[in-house]
Amino acid sequence: MFRNVLTEQANSTIIKICPPRYSGRMNSRETPILLKKVHSYLLAKSYDFAMRNTEKRCLQQWRSNLLSQARGNVLEIGAGTGVNLQHYPGHIAQLTLSEPDPQMRRILQKKNLTTPTIPVHITSWEIETTGMPDSSFDTIVSTLVLCSVPDLSRSLSEIYRLLRPQGTLLFLEHVASDHPQTLHWQRRVEPFWSLCAGNCRLTRDTAVAIQTSGLEIERCIEAPMAGTPSFVRRTIRGSARKA
Repeated sequence: MFRNVLTEQANSTIIKICPPRYSGRMNSRETPILLKKVHSYLLAKSYDFAMRNTEKRCLQQWRSNLLSQARGNVLEIGAGTGVNLQHYPGHIAQLTLSEPDPQMRRILQKKNLTTPTIPVHITSWEIETTGMPDSSFDTIVSTLVLCSVPDLSRSLSEIYRLLRPQGTLLFLEHVASDHPQTLHWQRRVEPFWSLCAGNCRLTRDTAVAIQTSGLEIERCIEAPMAGTPSFVRRTIRGSARKA
């Protein structure tokens, strides 16, 4: 972009082409975009390191037990850095990994996705707007994702639509505390926490939301997530089926 500067000399007009001045400040539109990119980069780079202790203490075993139930054509929403990859059974027909965050997706793409029997695809879909036809998947996987989707109800409606009849949602999520004092602190901390942790919400009642979507919860285990603050400790994991 250049600015046109007009000056008059001896009854003639001279057009000078001058480069724009740089004020050293970003405009109001550029600032949030840059901050979002920086936050995305830092979160993606630090996620595996920050979760390593909790993964060893409980999450790895939970993931392995949960994903052993996956079958057929599988969609994982919010695949992140790919921590679930090692836990998928070899008998599934196809695995689609959806990760809308470009920094997380870049790390995911660097993982060894080659398997002898399972085709693996990576997409940038957001769960609310996949654009896939109805009844596309036998299994949909969500692990520590439904806490951060912008619209929980809309996301679960899309999951319901994408599942085939008798298809299964496998979920592992942290949820609102059932202790009043902890819930009180969750509500107070949530605005700041969501800014730091990729829109993660602390007070969602995900089990109720799953049932409201039309899915039937067949199995649900509640357990504390070891090595985490009390306001993210309560978790549920299990399966819900589409009739």
